[in-house]
Amino acid sequence: MKCFACREEITTYICTGCSEHFCVDDLMKHREELKLQFHQIEDQRNQFAQTLNDPSNNHPLIQQITQWEQTSIEKIRQTAEEQRDLVHRYVQTIQVKLRSFTEEMQKTVKKKDFNEIILKKLQIQLEDLKNQLYRTDYIQIKQDSSSTFINKLLINITPATTNLKWKQQATTIAGGNGRGNQLNQFDRPNGICVDDQNNHCIIKYKFGEENGQVVAGGNGKGNRIDQLNYPSRVILDRNKKSLIICDVGNRRVVRWSLENQNDREILIEDISCYGLMMNNKGDLFVSDWKRGEVKKWKKDEKQGIVVAGGNGKGDKLNQLYSPGHIFVDGEDSIYVSDHWNHRVMKWLKGAKEGIIVAGGQGYGNSLKQLSYPEGLVVNENGDVFVADFYNHRVMCWPSDSKEGYVVVGENGKGEGSNQLCFPTSLVFDRANNLYVVDSENHRIQRFDVDTN
Repeated sequence: MKCFACREEITTYICTGCSEHFCVDDLMKHREELKLQFHQIEDQRNQFAQTLNDPSNNHPLIQQITQWEQTSIEKIRQTAEEQRDLVHRYVQTIQVKLRSFTEEMQKTVKKKDFNEIILKKLQIQLEDLKNQLYRTDYIQIKQDSSSTFINKLLINITPATTNLKWKQQATTIAGGNGRGNQLNQFDRPNGICVDDQNNHCIIKYKFGEENGQVVAGGNGKGNRIDQLNYPSRVILDRNKKSLIICDVGNRRVVRWSLENQNDREILIEDISCYGLMMNNKGDLFVSDWKRGEVKKWKKDEKQGIVVAGGNGKGDKLNQLYSPGHIFVDGEDSIYVSDHWNHRVMKWLKGAKEGIIVAGGQGYGNSLKQLSYPEGLVVNENGDVFVADFYNHRVMCWPSDSKEGYVVVGENGKGEGSNQLCFPTSLVFDRANNLYVVDSENHRIQRFDVDTN
């Protein structure tokens, strides 16, 4: 058997970790590389532990809370000082009135004009001055509901989606009426909720409605600007006024306006596009399954740059083999369903090679394996959710884990509400309910979060 490293026909020994065969010398080198990687991880762990144990290294949130506290205290101090000043000035007006009252009393004493009427008048005047100082119908503090000078601070630690579970019985929210081209049917849907690939059109379903509405294509298979040919992916642009579509059969990426059906344009030509995503800057990322690469097109630029793969088809860390779905996080790290390598790869921004974050143990159905992975979503913790196409399930690989667990679809291939048949895409809504494109069942399934 050939050695995986030197490619020589020689006696080899299998590495149980990666399942590759090596000759004696290369096996020793391989083990040394693994040992070096382990020590690198150990060093990173020690540095992280030191950071956690360093009392001077405050968490950024602690710094924000301290800043909020100082700012709020300063606002309180300023507001209290302003209001105290108002009260002091009001007291001064009472003092002026009291001096006038005192002068009037002195006149009375000087005249020695004491009688019941004058004394009653003086008593009333004095009581009135006291009331002006203390009674709430003269002076009071009111709560100003129109303006809050302190914003309440809340620390919201969002539970990771991996701490959630989903009900195993799904609800069909689109399709499910057999294979066909009617507005309540799909023919092997590929993109979540809106993509009807084999009918060469994009269908929009409003939540709760049985029939969809054609919003792109629908004019038969073809390469005219008003036609599509096996569209694979569709996304909304940043202003949500246009669709960006992978028009696979025509080897192009096109834009269709949702406001003007005559407003269409070809954005990218000569590309075997499959996956699409746009970051918050409006940059477009597209996977090219034939060239084994992912390219990035900056907004308003005509030339793309390779950001993942691009070194021919293969299973090395700098290669991809039929890359499909992609996901781009807030730091422009790219996650790729490396379809024929049965793995999901992560490429950090600017990296020359990727990191295996799911699968990578060959074709199979164990918790360490994937079989032709398709759609994927990555949460804020780096947990990878992936449609395990040939295993008819959705898997999750927690960040830095060597194996995943089944999220939904543990009941084998089928058309039951707790089964899937070749799932292709998935997405979460704001409530973390999971939507899955169940392609061979020609339907979209929703798996609700299990609150129990």
